[in-house]
Amino acid sequence: MTRITLTLAALVALTTPALARHHNYICGATQAAYFHLAPSKFSLALNWAGLPHTDAHPGAVVVQRRAGRALGGGPGGHVSRIVQNIDGCHAVVTDEAGTYTRDICRGTVAIVQP
Repeated sequence: MTRITLTLAALVALTTPALARHHNYICGATQAAYFHLAPSKFSLALNWAGLPHTDAHPGAVVVQRRAGRALGGGPGGHVSRIVQNIDGCHAVVTDEAGTYTRDICRGTVAIVQP
């Protein structure tokens, strides 16, 4: 039983970074599919900042800077769609990882309306 547990722990440790890297690059494409936008233009999160800016409301997309690099080597970013506002800086959002509460003020580049 110990050997199986160690094997599973090693497998999780080896695959987690790959899964995390995979999720870093699909947020733009996920939202583009939802809004029926060209995934080639909106696959990089920071490209979303060029859309019309708006206030935080359900259906708007939050564009945030994120540590690390994007696929093309530029600065990293993340986009998520607002489902529900909680207060001025917190909202329930949805993205490729699911639905959860997020600080929409931290690192925000823009809030846009696709």
